[in-house]
Amino acid sequence: MSPIEARIRERHATIHALLAQGHGIREIARELHIGGNTVRRNARAAVPEQLLTGRHQPRPSQLDPYKPHLDKRWAEGHTNAIQLHAELQALGYRGSYQIISDYLRPRRRRRIRVVPPAPPGIRRVTGWMMRHPEKLSDKEGE
Repeated sequence: MSPIEARIRERHATIHALLAQGHGIREIARELHIGGNTVRRNARAAVPEQLLTGRHQPRPSQLDPYKPHLDKRWAEGHTNAIQLHAELQALGYRGSYQIISDYLRPRRRRRIRVVPPAPPGIRRVTGWMMRHPEKLSDKEGE
């Protein structure tokens, strides 16, 4: 449930509870610090689902039919968006590369990147070369 949907459901329940106690629309609006029309709209809706329409609902995307294929290919290790775009075009996809890239972006952020330690600096390497081998520590002599 999205945060917006949770807020709408909570507000609907609160308004109906206050109406059941006999409070008026203006009084509820003042108490909850919301507009009177919002209270009226919630009062008219018997269930919160009647309020969950319009722009808060996810719209269908032209990528929707191809998302299972993208997910499968991603799981197989194919993460190149340009290559995946070419594959989808062969399957009949007419959308842009950017839509695919936007869909894959959250997955890229979730990948764990193993970063190797930084290479030694110039001064450290020079110190190793200039010191007598007997004076190097066991770790440095490796």
